[in-house]
Amino acid sequence: MRFVLALVTFVVAAALIALGVAERTVLRPADHVTLSASAPKDVRYVVVPGSVLTAHPGVQRVHLAGGSTAFAAYGRTSDVTAWLSGQRYAVARVAADGTPLPAVVRTAPVVAGLTGGHPDPNGSDLWLDQARASRSLDWSVNVPDSVSLLVAADGTAPAPAAQVRWSMRVSTPWATPMIVTGSVLALLGLLLYIWALVHLRRRRGPRRKPPQRMPKPPAPPKYRPTRQPAVVASKGRRSVRNFSVLLAGGAASAVLLTGCQGAVAAAPAPTTTVDPASVVAPVAVTEEQGTRIVARAAAVEQRADASLSKSTLSERFGGAALDLRAAAYSIHKGDKKQALPQQIPTAFSMRLILPEATRAWPRTLFAVVSDPADAKAAPLALTLEQQTPRDPYRVEYAQELLKPAGSASDLPKLPSAVLGAARLKPDTQLLSVPPGQLAADYGLLLQQSDAPVGKAFDTAADPLLKAAGQAAKAAVKKGLGSTAKVAFSDGTTDPASVVALVTADSGALVSVQLQETWKVTPTKSDVKVKPSGATRILAGTGSTTKGISSTYGYQLLFSVPPAGSKERIELLGYAQGLISAKEL
Repeated sequence: MRFVLALVTFVVAAALIALGVAERTVLRPADHVTLSASAPKDVRYVVVPGSVLTAHPGVQRVHLAGGSTAFAAYGRTSDVTAWLSGQRYAVARVAADGTPLPAVVRTAPVVAGLTGGHPDPNGSDLWLDQARASRSLDWSVNVPDSVSLLVAADGTAPAPAAQVRWSMRVSTPWATPMIVTGSVLALLGLLLYIWALVHLRRRRGPRRKPPQRMPKPPAPPKYRPTRQPAVVASKGRRSVRNFSVLLAGGAASAVLLTGCQGAVAAAPAPTTTVDPASVVAPVAVTEEQGTRIVARAAAVEQRADASLSKSTLSERFGGAALDLRAAAYSIHKGDKKQALPQQIPTAFSMRLILPEATRAWPRTLFAVVSDPADAKAAPLALTLEQQTPRDPYRVEYAQELLKPAGSASDLPKLPSAVLGAARLKPDTQLLSVPPGQLAADYGLLLQQSDAPVGKAFDTAADPLLKAAGQAAKAAVKKGLGSTAKVAFSDGTTDPASVVALVTADSGALVSVQLQETWKVTPTKSDVKVKPSGATRILAGTGSTTKGISSTYGYQLLFSVPPAGSKERIELLGYAQGLISAKEL
């Protein structure tokens, strides 16, 4: 019986140890889930939607392989779809339980203003982040379900094969107890086996007989009348039997719990459905995106200033800002003493950033930057626009603020960068003066200081009125004498160039461009007009009997109060300079 107990103990010990080891090896649930997505050879883009990226909890590890270039980026799902306008792309899918499904090929809806071709997604301002490498790419991201992943090569080559892997938290709580318990039982079984052998030897006794005489019948072994063997044997049988039942139940529970654990780990994260109509328009860019966009514009401007190249500048500049700086390049080529407009510092300090809250295009970004290395330089107010999903943000206005501090306290109270601001139409009646009318009214004020429209403006501390207002124009007329005359006129303002962002007090920050033309003509036939400085360089002539037409560009930033307010329109900053000149 003692051998039976030892054998049973060994068997139970071996079973427990085997179960413990198996739970950590063959019975251990997978510690990761992998999704593979590939596109046909004629498809150049793969999209992993946010619902797929969040099908399993944890960090998403992206692996791309195949081809000479591997590119991945993530952005808002609506932005990714807009960027893919008209393009065929493969969409990764999963079932409701997170099981991977074959990818399907779709065509993105066409966005107005975008043409065909196969664009390269590298460097787009829409991406929240991106990664690019040769041949293969490993990238870890952790994004919400409102964000999708775009995979491509360079737009011309087929998209590389993509894998998304999620690490799963796997626990084996019963493995260690079973292995430890099995080891203890194995030791106990060994002791029981030794005890059984000792007991067997004592029962047999000595077998050798004395050679001199006949041996006496062997006396039975004398055992002390103690209860220890009986008690131990009886208690051992009950203990082993009960303990075996307990361990069998524990092992079964461990197997069931292990299976349940794997099922729970593989369950997909719950999703909720939100009515799009109830969601407020998101900001066009995040603060991190906005800072990166301004840095890219500053880098392009630096390269363009070094080469005096308008084509290089046009990569990140447009509108009034491009006109003024491109003209300055031409002037500087003719006269190195002519300075360029203030440059965006490459190592700038971001004082303020305000993106537009919208899902449509064009999109607007307003920012205030300063140069920490030059305390005397005025902060720059930048207004940038993105015309289509594939266009970069371009600087449309770059005005020097009048107040040197350049902090948020120098501007009207603005919405937070997280909420963003709405953009008003040029003809809105929500302001004291419609944004589209500001340039014309201010242009009239520059020519007539007592014009009726001047009542709407705060002219007490306006430096531009002093530099280019009625008094300055009178001085120009006086300097020409009786041999020549000058006429001033303002050009019409393109409504599309007017940018008005709502402030927190229901007013608006408004950027407009004013073009003022000076026509200088001789009053006598034998008199020649001799332009000088920048006008001579752009006109390409040193004298003329026909006259000279010079156009000055003004980039104006106003704070406009809401309709019905008693406050006045305030000029916050400006940039001005000659943008063209020609012989009449």
